[in-house]
Amino acid sequence: MEHQKNDAIMHDLEREMMKRGYSRRDFVKIASALGVSGLLAACGGSVKPQTDAGKSAAGTPTQASKSLYDINDANGLQWPKTAVAEPTSKVQLSIAHAWDAPFWTRQQQFDELFMKRHPNITISAENTQWADFLQKYVAQAAGGTLPDVMYCHFSWIQQFVTQGSMLALDDYIAKQPDFNIGDFTKPSLGFYKRAGKLYGVAYDCGPGLLFYNKDMFDKAGVKYPTADWTFDDLKAAAIKMVGGSGASKTFGYIGTPTPNDSTIAPAYLYPFGGQYVNEPAETECLINKPEAVKAMEWWMELRLKYNAVPSPGEQQAMTAQQTDAFTLGRCAMMINGSWATPALSQNANFKWDIAPWPKGPVKHSTFAAGSAYTIAKGSQHPDAAWIYLNEYLSTAGQSFMWGMTGRGSPARSSAWESYFKSKYAPANAKVVLDSLNSFASNEILFQPTTPKVTNTAKAIWDRVDAGQLPVKDALDQLVQQLNPILAANK
Repeated sequence: MEHQKNDAIMHDLEREMMKRGYSRRDFVKIASALGVSGLLAACGGSVKPQTDAGKSAAGTPTQASKSLYDINDANGLQWPKTAVAEPTSKVQLSIAHAWDAPFWTRQQQFDELFMKRHPNITISAENTQWADFLQKYVAQAAGGTLPDVMYCHFSWIQQFVTQGSMLALDDYIAKQPDFNIGDFTKPSLGFYKRAGKLYGVAYDCGPGLLFYNKDMFDKAGVKYPTADWTFDDLKAAAIKMVGGSGASKTFGYIGTPTPNDSTIAPAYLYPFGGQYVNEPAETECLINKPEAVKAMEWWMELRLKYNAVPSPGEQQAMTAQQTDAFTLGRCAMMINGSWATPALSQNANFKWDIAPWPKGPVKHSTFAAGSAYTIAKGSQHPDAAWIYLNEYLSTAGQSFMWGMTGRGSPARSSAWESYFKSKYAPANAKVVLDSLNSFASNEILFQPTTPKVTNTAKAIWDRVDAGQLPVKDALDQLVQQLNPILAANK
């Protein structure tokens, strides 16, 4: 059981590290150097002092090291005026981030400019590798030593909220006349609410998109995906991409859906009329209903019958090459968010673009997922923390951090224009916002039981991937084992 749990953790770490701008090669290097035990030990909260790639020796951001991004992007941005009083004496804010090294330089730029605007607020910023983040701050929450301001992934925040670690932000928002909560994209804030209160302000929320290898499409004589594409179009194209053998074998789609993926339902099940759990309560598993069974069998057929998806063994072989099938140029399509673009821009040696996720036989749907920043309930400087959070997640802040850098999917609608104009954004960038506002759903697993649900599902679905268990039997087992876990959400 322990190795199954570790596999699930490694899967989640890989996916999130790629979201945060790491390449598949980066993940493999880290995993190879530390091993599973090393990664898990790192998650235990033992963190060595960091330098420019993390926390500065003095606990404050050092002068930003050489960056891909220009600090002068901030020129002309209109920063909001705080509705709460500035501190009358020096205060130090502790702030926890989880950025990849290149993006950390942008964070340093923001903090440098913020401290010039607010001379009585000193920023003590800590940047922790995403693989280490959750366990580290769960331990700090238990000890009552959380930082003033903290990054929170959509799948984590509810555990902190239910244990009383996070401050509800509604009173601060009400005091800030120009905050304009209506500016946030429709799916972006739901993850951070509980009992009518808002505990986190989103910085990004993006939809699942269809990434495709233009060179492979050209070689196969297949037209590029369009907004009218259906799952049948995806299937037909994926089958045509299959060719070669061994290390030169090519595939159509990068992977089949797995129930240990918290975002599985909107992109894979809803298009067939199926569900994973009852939303939004997440108290009952529904994945063995006929519609969900049909969806999972449809995707498994793409691998088992048509060989259009790499098998687990083939994926492992490509992992040994320190990349994934899409980035390696051996797979024509994958689902991912705009956050995948920096790594692809650095590592993909082919032309690629994005398109809307295709329409299913019953519904057009894809996932919407993102992250937020929070204020700890035990913060000694909540007003100063709000001043920081309000600027960081304002239109100006989101434009500077996520729009102009091409990282994409800012949570504020007003920041998207800066993303469209960014030289780092993909050519078809407007597809991202169109998808988010029209058919993306945030009905993905994010209740406090999510980690236990996905770990349990992984152990069962591994047997399907290995050809040891039929899809329907596995889904029946999932319902049987997950319902007692989900009952804790009642």
